[in-house]
Amino acid sequence: MASVSREELFRILDRSIADPASAAEVEREVWRRCGADRAIFVSDLSGFTRLTRKHGIVRFLTVFRRANQVLTPILERHGGRCVKREADNHIYSYERVRDAVAAAREIVAATAALDATLDEDDRIHPCIGIGFGRVLELRDDVFGDEVNIAFKLGEDVAGKREILLSDPALAQLTREGAGVDAEPREEDIGGVLVRYHAVR
Repeated sequence: MASVSREELFRILDRSIADPASAAEVEREVWRRCGADRAIFVSDLSGFTRLTRKHGIVRFLTVFRRANQVLTPILERHGGRCVKREADNHIYSYERVRDAVAAAREIVAATAALDATLDEDDRIHPCIGIGFGRVLELRDDVFGDEVNIAFKLGEDVAGKREILLSDPALAQLTREGAGVDAEPREEDIGGVLVRYHAVR
């Protein structure tokens, strides 16, 4: 379980700023205290700009609140730990990729089932990215390359109700014995060619 807060981490890092010779020792301490292999789940809601322009921010926040009521129980039921919720993003940490993927699939099914009961502009369209790797897991945040990749996949690349897995996430899923039918793709993200997989 994460035991260091973001502010505590920053105070540790400040030591290497004050004394550059301690940088290697500080880095070892940070990884010892905060390092963990984790699946990172990031979801974003499609339609923020369009709905806000059309109906105003209160209408979109109502959609976000409905999404929160649907997503949160599912994410937690599959063993996810809420790292943080920012705007219309849900960021969760999982010990296993298979649990993050199971949560994502249930979310896609649950939100699709609501469509018949809602007007088009009130429907929930999550876009989901999942990464896996060694990260710095804090009580109130998480940092790492696969955190960034998961965020970019969920926020910028995934379409409505699409589940995208980073290359390491798919490899780990296979190691966990949970195969998945996925289409390989690639995208330039921040000047880096990133290979990922869209779950069918």
